[in-house]
Amino acid sequence: MFVLQGAHDPRVPQAESDQIVARLRERGVQVRYDIYPDEGHGFTNRANELTAYEAISAFLHTHLIATTADHPEPLQVG
Repeated sequence: MFVLQGAHDPRVPQAESDQIVARLRERGVQVRYDIYPDEGHGFTNRANELTAYEAISAFLHTHLIATTADHPEPLQVG
């Protein structure tokens, strides 16, 4: 799972995301948790937005597209 959190999010307080991430990790779920200290609910800083989309792309590639010994060919779309 990948969680993106704005530290000043009025709709989803960081404390709630902290709890969800902690509970998942306690259960052995791998969670990437990126907190953006100068964001709220959604991106207003273009640099943060680009960083987040690059991280999302890398995460999806690693978990959905990357090849493994069991699946030597990448996932084909379309």
